[in-house]
Amino acid sequence: MNTTYFKATIREITYAWGKFISIVLIILLGSLLYVGIRATGPDLDNSADQYFAHQNLGDMRVTSTLGLNNRDLSLIRTDPKVQIAEPSHMVTVKKSPNQVVQVYSYAKSAKLNQLKLVSGHLPQKADQIVLDQKAKDHKIGDRYRLPATDGLTTKTFKVVGFVNSPLFVSSTDRGTTNVGSGQVNYFAYAPAAAFNNTAHLTAGTSKYNQQVDHDKARLESKLKQRPAQRRSEMIDPQLKKVDQQLGQLQK
Repeated sequence: MNTTYFKATIREITYAWGKFISIVLIILLGSLLYVGIRATGPDLDNSADQYFAHQNLGDMRVTSTLGLNNRDLSLIRTDPKVQIAEPSHMVTVKKSPNQVVQVYSYAKSAKLNQLKLVSGHLPQKADQIVLDQKAKDHKIGDRYRLPATDGLTTKTFKVVGFVNSPLFVSSTDRGTTNVGSGQVNYFAYAPAAAFNNTAHLTAGTSKYNQQVDHDKARLESKLKQRPAQRRSEMIDPQLKKVDQQLGQLQK
């Protein structure tokens, strides 16, 4: 019975050789596709992990509309889970009617969110700037002008390089904002000396693990009282001056 069945199978294959080859090729291609897809996911994860580890991407960013000062930074650093906390500045600028740029502060000594240089060199002076490699309209050596803004002391820079930032995973999307069109076109990095606000706008912390959400909740709890305290720190001295001037007027 087995011999008869085997002979019949061989006969069917012989009479429909083209169909048999097609089925084998389809199975082979399907297997190769499955193996490729299964291997691609881990490879992409490993590549991303290696890139973020090499650039030392921070786990989270702490921001405040009033800015963060040294007291806030010290409070963050007291958390036992925080390995590194670094201050930085960021301003969003409407460079033209259809172009919005986010300018970040650059510090040579920074350990977090390190830039990957594509061409040129990193800023060495307050009037030097590096641009996102998406900024195709500019080249190294160009004069780069920004409109007047409260966040920057320097308005005219020299483009000295192009970079990639680990803060932006997508090669096309640079995030949204409430400035201009609502879409950030590209980013730039200028030295901290180019910023005129002594309050740090952001602080990043570095320790990547599965408890980031838990760590975030703990930091939020630790900083819960700081908005009211920060408001008092900014307003109370001004109110005191007003009271003194009113007292002088009453005399």
